[in-house]
Amino acid sequence: MAWYYGTYSCGHEGRVNIIGPIKNRQWKADREFEKLCPECWEKIKLAERKQKTKESLEKAKEMDLPNLTGSEKQIAWAVTLRQQMIEKIEKMEDMEKKILAKRHGITDEDIEKVLAYILETKTSAKYFIDRRHYPHRKYILEEKDSALAYFSEKESGDLEYLEQLETEATVFPEERQTDSVVTIDFGKDYVSASFERNEEFRKIVKSLGFSWDGKSWTRKITIRTGSASDRAAELGNRLLNEGFPIRIYDEQTRQKAIDGTFEPEHKRWISKLKDEKRFAISWTDGSDMYHTARSLPGSRWERPFVTVGVEHYAEVQEFAELYDFKFTPSAIEMMENYKKVLENAEVVKPKKVEEPEQKDGLKELLESGDDIIADLLD
Repeated sequence: MAWYYGTYSCGHEGRVNIIGPIKNRQWKADREFEKLCPECWEKIKLAERKQKTKESLEKAKEMDLPNLTGSEKQIAWAVTLRQQMIEKIEKMEDMEKKILAKRHGITDEDIEKVLAYILETKTSAKYFIDRRHYPHRKYILEEKDSALAYFSEKESGDLEYLEQLETEATVFPEERQTDSVVTIDFGKDYVSASFERNEEFRKIVKSLGFSWDGKSWTRKITIRTGSASDRAAELGNRLLNEGFPIRIYDEQTRQKAIDGTFEPEHKRWISKLKDEKRFAISWTDGSDMYHTARSLPGSRWERPFVTVGVEHYAEVQEFAELYDFKFTPSAIEMMENYKKVLENAEVVKPKKVEEPEQKDGLKELLESGDDIIADLLD
């Protein structure tokens, strides 16, 4: 055993203790000094650990995982260990899964439940630190029974809660034609209705603009239709009045359907014709507005719209006020932009140019004297 002194690759001086045959010691010492000194090496490892902790915390936030409990250092270490466990289980090879299935009867669904169980219930940093040397298969074998029992109880509770929600969300009309319930669902940009095959139901949803998408009757929500809640309430109200029970989970929308307090759909609109600076006038309320709209200056019939150039915006605005038409945002933007163009346009007072008096050559000739006229005679 002997101490050798030298300079590490990071430039710091130091010494290393080398043991073994004397003939090999210098070679071993040279290899050691090709590395970073212990202090620099520790700094790099610490930076790597901090980066891994940061990345693991960000992923935990994305996955909405619960916070871990323990000391600051324990948590910093455990979040990385937990993330490593997640990645190893999620990336298990098919052969590993087949072995678990054959030897222990563990299915792919069981593996998913075990992982979910650990992530939901194991919030102590110590849990992951104590198991830091576990192969990912051991996590699965250790927690399988607890995970299956946990989800069995949870699913039972979820089913009971779902049944309670369905009961609260369902209303029956006094005079109903069926005991089957129409389920009405909606989101920001759609309303959907699900029901068994029924011709009367089909007529109602079609009359309100719904179409079959292969799974349910749906309607797309746009600026012209009004809110999804109002359209869902309108459908619910119509169905109740026709004797159909309905189910709407949103309490406010359900009440609007019962009371009929939804905002009616506006069916007269003035929009912007695509790629052109023209208004597009349309109506879907069954009225005959064609001749009235065509009386606007510069109007044209461009099926299914009557269109008018933006330069006639004042007349179009007056038309909208008289006949209860609404402008879409794109039409308003086009109109406001045109107004700005007019405001910024150069206004000039052109100089009037007097037209020169047209010369009458014959008249001048006649007035010039008889002698000239005589010269013209043959």
